[in-house]
Amino acid sequence: MRDVVAEALRGAPEITSDIPAKKDRYLLPGEQLEWITSNPRQIQWLTTKIDNLTDRILPRGLPHLQGRDRLVAALDIWQVDLEEKQREVEELHDHWRRHIAKDSQFEWFTDKKEGTKRCLCAWEWLQKKYLTPFSRQIPISNHQELLMFFDQEDFGANERIAIIQGIRKLWSKKQFNERSADKKQVNVMLSKTVIGQLDALAETHGMKRAQIIESLVRMEADAGIYLANA
Repeated sequence: MRDVVAEALRGAPEITSDIPAKKDRYLLPGEQLEWITSNPRQIQWLTTKIDNLTDRILPRGLPHLQGRDRLVAALDIWQVDLEEKQREVEELHDHWRRHIAKDSQFEWFTDKKEGTKRCLCAWEWLQKKYLTPFSRQIPISNHQELLMFFDQEDFGANERIAIIQGIRKLWSKKQFNERSADKKQVNVMLSKTVIGQLDALAETHGMKRAQIIESLVRMEADAGIYLANA
């Protein structure tokens, strides 16, 4: 691309002479754009914001101009007063910092042991409860992809919290089902006296009713002491 640009400038001396003035008039100092990185999530979030800000100033069909370079180019050729451009870029930076401050709501999905599974659970919930059957949303398999999904959808605060709670409920249900895979619910009628005794045992031993009953049945099955004399 440098060779192409150089060749174009050699054939158009009037453009070459105009470059210094345009540079001083429209280009921000590089350090004011250092906060714009090559992080895919930030690129996705900023692309829409900068396109709207500059009225999509860049022409379509620029396969060699992508990512951070595309964003910086759009800001560079945006022909507005330099002070206004600086102010708008600073506001974008502040908006970005406020936006990522909300990431703390997604810390549950960063668990070292189960984080990936939780993100997959989030994708399962979103498919069932939010996305349409014809959605083109790319499957979510990790924390960054989950954040990028929420960035793109731009949920309100209450809706975002409700969705996260829904995902966590689905996760708890799946975990319970996994732990109870070899168990089956049985309903029995017990006298109030026995229920009181069962609760007392549960409190004494720090166990649940089902755990007490299961332990007693297992012990009797192994030893055969009490029921034989009943």
